Amino acid sequence: MNERFFLRRFTILFLTMLCLIGILLTACDSSLLSSSTNTNNHSTLPTSNGPITYSTSPNDILVRTFYGGGNMGALAFSPQVSIYGDGTYILGPGYQMHWGKLDTGALQQLLHTLVDTGGLLNLRRQQFYDVPDQNATLLQLTLNNKHYEFLYGKFGALQESAPDMDEYHHLGKALSAITEALNGPTHPYTSTSMALLVHQDLSPDLSKAISDWSLRDFSLDEVATFECGVIPPGGTGPNGDTGCLSFTTPLYAYLPTPQQLQTIKILLNGRQQGEFYEPKSELYYIVVLRPLLRDEESQKTLAMLGSQHLSYTAVHLHSGTIPTPVATP
Repeated sequence: MNERFFLRRFTILFLTMLCLIGILLTACDSSLLSSSTNTNNHSTLPTSNGPITYSTSPNDILVRTFYGGGNMGALAFSPQVSIYGDGTYILGPGYQMHWGKLDTGALQQLLHTLVDTGGLLNLRRQQFYDVPDQNATLLQLTLNNKHYEFLYGKFGALQESAPDMDEYHHLGKALSAITEALNGPTHPYTSTSMALLVHQDLSPDLSKAISDWSLRDFSLDEVATFECGVIPPGGTGPNGDTGCLSFTTPLYAYLPTPQQLQTIKILLNGRQQGEFYEPKSELYYIVVLRPLLRDEESQKTLAMLGSQHLSYTAVHLHSGTIPTPVATP
């Protein structure tokens, strides 16, 4: 009887120890799998090139790409890709965009790939572009509270060194990894705030009906002149077009009030682009409403890349009274 009692107690004790060991091992495995740490809207992720810290704020940009810049390129009304700290991504490059979402694991895997496999933070050079007039991909990263920018275009025509070609291929693989990661379902992107972009149409199609502009708060001539500058005297037809908002970025962009935006949407009849005739100036204009991205309203800038610009400069976003242009002597 005592022997059976001892054997039973020993079995219970042994099984209890096994359960405790299993719990400890599970806890250790969990700590290894979730090795990233989160503090104050920032997350730190270990990599073989050292830890990286990134913002987890839904309005902070981590990754952004543009395509354009060449002399023959068209205007990109929005970035190709914008990835934010919470994993939300917005796809362009037009004014009709789409959005999707990466979960935390997928976002960290992408950042890990860019830093480890791509080695982007350790590249010796940032511009890979040696064929003039061609479009290129501009990549922006914000990690470790630093901003990184890379240019990826036609490269190798000038017999570049083997290390430079190796880095060029690493950057190309990193850009491919970004595209491959954004493979989930997407939805049309909308925003309560939209930029009003206006430029004069010097060759309108007069075979179709063109509506009059009836908003009295400002004229299209005022907006177009503020955003694109003054058309040179005597400039008519396609040869007089400065290329602003068709090939090149504007000088400024205008942010209408909610009431003005509502009226403009009615005039556009639910579209984001339209053509109008303004009786006051007796001129025709192309009008575009471009939704603001998550970071743009707080930054008071518009993220656009046009022709003839291989380095990025944000377009200033203006609200309030439209300034009267100062005539140049």
